Amino acid sequence: MTLPAAQSRLLSLSAGPGGLICAFRFQANQAPARLSWHEVQSAPPAQDGTFHWIHAKTADSRIQDWLEHGADVPEEARAFLAGRDTRPCLHMSEDGVHGLLVDLKMDAEAEDAEKGVLHFFLNDGLLITVRTRALQSTDRLRRRVEDGRGYGCTTALFGDLLECLGEGYAARLESLTDDVDDIESSVLSDRRERDRGALSAVRRQLAELRRQVHPERHMLGRLPAMRQAWAEAEALDHLAQGVDTLSHLSAAIDALYERAKLLQEEIAAQMSEEMNRNLLVLSVLTAMLMPATLLSGIFGMNVADLPGLQTPGAFWWILGGMVALGLGTLVFLKRLRLW
Repeated sequence: MTLPAAQSRLLSLSAGPGGLICAFRFQANQAPARLSWHEVQSAPPAQDGTFHWIHAKTADSRIQDWLEHGADVPEEARAFLAGRDTRPCLHMSEDGVHGLLVDLKMDAEAEDAEKGVLHFFLNDGLLITVRTRALQSTDRLRRRVEDGRGYGCTTALFGDLLECLGEGYAARLESLTDDVDDIESSVLSDRRERDRGALSAVRRQLAELRRQVHPERHMLGRLPAMRQAWAEAEALDHLAQGVDTLSHLSAAIDALYERAKLLQEEIAAQMSEEMNRNLLVLSVLTAMLMPATLLSGIFGMNVADLPGLQTPGAFWWILGGMVALGLGTLVFLKRLRLW
């Protein structure tokens, strides 16, 4: 017997998709409770300070199906959560807030850190976050919730998400600062064998961080001005602190980028100075050998009447003359302070 399409879809969802990373229920004066997929589907609307956080990955087709048909969110936000946007954005309405954050992936400790995107929806009783690859901010927030940290509303929970986002960026910036410190010490010690390549890698990563943090800072700056009734004043203050943290990080990234740029210019100046010294030495050697080269060229001509051909010891006299001319040229350059 063939089941109708809608009933078949509900049965598939009730089995619990692997794309559900975690789900929690928050209640006043109680520790967060983890929810099963069945409880997620049957969760009642928010009331008496109860709200939920659902975190999932969109790679699972059943999560996609739930976002499109089962999630209790407005139609516009439903399409956005299931979409593939990659640029930071924020949309606010009376029904809630939805948008996209750019974050560092869990494996972003490598030299070339990759970014990931987090789609979210927020209202008075629900926070939904979906991603394709594991991200640092939601992993930090999940561990905080699992450790028993409670929240009074979804806005406070989202404020902690921004705090976790800032912590990830701050850790990455601290690592890059250590790299710049090491390079600076090496440059001041006149050891530049690998400095240029390492500094180029640091500047590339800083430029990537700037492209991530700057748009988010401006975008999230609108959140503390929310006028929804469910946005508590204390939670909005927490949101403002998270945005301020991103602003400070943005300024620190700019400062470190300029510092790396100055170091690269210093390396270029040192290399130019060294090249000029080498060229000066080469020019002095050329000037010293020029009279000797002229003399050897004259006496190397195979023509008649060349003096010294039959004179005993003429070779040594000519050789001595060449050395004397070279030393005389060196003294002349010293007097002119050209060397």
